[in-house]
Amino acid sequence: METRLIFAIWSMFFAGMYNFTMKMAAERKYNISYITIYTYLVTFFLSWICLIYNNYEFSYDTILIIIFLSLLNWVSFLLSIFSRVESLKNIDSVIFFPLYKTIWPILATILSILYFNETLSLRDTLWITLGILIPLLLITKTEHKVQKNLLRWIFFILVTALLTTIASWSSKTLMEHNLDIFAFMFISSIFWLVFFYFINKYKKWVESNHTWKWFILFVIISWLLHFLSFYAFTKALEWNLAIVYTINSLSILIPVILSVFFYKEHFNLKKWIILILSIISLILFI
Repeated sequence: METRLIFAIWSMFFAGMYNFTMKMAAERKYNISYITIYTYLVTFFLSWICLIYNNYEFSYDTILIIIFLSLLNWVSFLLSIFSRVESLKNIDSVIFFPLYKTIWPILATILSILYFNETLSLRDTLWITLGILIPLLLITKTEHKVQKNLLRWIFFILVTALLTTIASWSSKTLMEHNLDIFAFMFISSIFWLVFFYFINKYKKWVESNHTWKWFILFVIISWLLHFLSFYAFTKALEWNLAIVYTINSLSILIPVILSVFFYKEHFNLKKWIILILSIISLILFI
């Protein structure tokens, strides 16, 4: 099995677990500002340690490119987090993640072909089409009766997918220029910390209903999943963008199954069959 494929599969797994932590945050009414600032505080120190340990040297032009990509990634990812959490507060995971993971690979495929000039074989095209359509089958006509203001929140899902695509474009460009991942993460974390410093200066945090013991544990786990997912995803982007995105889109299996198990969200036999088909499609591609 190719190293790039292994990274893509690990990215899928960690992304699925991270998305479930966002669902947990919404259910527990955690303050997303707290989660984000502590996550990037840890990222700042660990990426800084990695840079010192590896003794990297960068040219002026290289630093400017990394700063630009970090800034773009930061803005788009920040907006996508808030859009994602707000959506998950109002619609079930079995609706959000299938739509999100259908729109995202479509945008990625367009970006892959038109911008990065990547080509797809017939096998790749068929598998990507299958990977895009299977998650969409999780949604049934009854969802409109179960959810309120569904069309409004579908728009939020579209915005979230678009923002995520922009953030991922910066990651792909990072690998295209063979730039250092830890430098990228270090600069991105600086943007996050400066942002939250000024937010906290002019508007104090709104307290959340949580105990610090479990909240800190939640932050650590959330950061670890985010770090591993981002690292594996970025390394996998040495491969074809559309394929990596489609594999990553199957990460919806994890939060959907866990949400049904832990939060008793509605499910049925058809959706179990679709989840099994998704797993089979991934196995066949491998």
